[in-house]
Amino acid sequence: MDRITDKDFRIGFDDSNKLPSYVAIYERLRNYEDLEEQGKLLKLPCTVGDTIYHLCILKNKEPLIIKMKVGCVESCGAIRNHKGVHEIWNVYAETDYTKGYFKFFDFGKTIFLTREEAEAALKKLGTSSRL
Repeated sequence: MDRITDKDFRIGFDDSNKLPSYVAIYERLRNYEDLEEQGKLLKLPCTVGDTIYHLCILKNKEPLIIKMKVGCVESCGAIRNHKGVHEIWNVYAETDYTKGYFKFFDFGKTIFLTREEAEAALKKLGTSSRL
């Protein structure tokens, strides 16, 4: 679809600003609302370059929050073959020492968009983070 809005538009007294018609704005909004009602509008939880926080429990039962940078987002998912196990993942993120593959439904459970959300989840578990 073509953009209706202009990213560089500034409200002022300059006659060079061209406003889209209200009909065009209405049509575009109606199309988005139709897609949302039909379940066809996908809202991604993050984008490439975002920072996410992975809440994990180590083998010694100690919790850890790992700050990671998103490197790839797959809206439909992608297959990962790890040690003969095929998994579907949507988000790939990494740090200098680890990488992770996550599903969209991991967000809000073990993956968070802010450190505060991750720490709040730790408190619900009754523990605090090492990092």
